[in-house]
Amino acid sequence: MSRGRRQARRRKLRDLVIQRVERALDFAFSIYSTHPEYAVKAVKQAQRLAQKARVRLPTRLRRRFCRKCGVPFVGSSTFSVRVRQNRSTHVVLRCKSCGFTRRFYIRQAI
Repeated sequence: MSRGRRQARRRKLRDLVIQRVERALDFAFSIYSTHPEYAVKAVKQAQRLAQKARVRLPTRLRRRFCRKCGVPFVGSSTFSVRVRQNRSTHVVLRCKSCGFTRRFYIRQAI
C-alpha cells in the first residue's frame, strides 16, 4: 500500500472517529440532567473510542468534559469558571464533582 493511500485511509478513519465521539458527547449532554451516570459512561466511551483509534481529539471536544472523572460540562452545575491575570491571562475551569482544575492560557491580542 502506498504512503498516500495509507494517509487517506488514516484521515478517513480519523474523521469517522471524531464524528462518533461528537455523537457520544452530544448524547451525554442531552441525558445528563436525567441520568448523570449514563452521561459519564458515554463520555468515557468516547474517550476510549479515540484512544483505541489513536486519534487526538480536537480542542473544542476536549474542553467539554472533565478529564479526571468524565462529567460533561453542562451549565454552571458541573463546573466553575474564573478568569485570572496572574503572570499571564488564563481561564480556570474547576469540576464541581471531583475538584479537578484545568487552565487554558489566552494569548494577548496586540
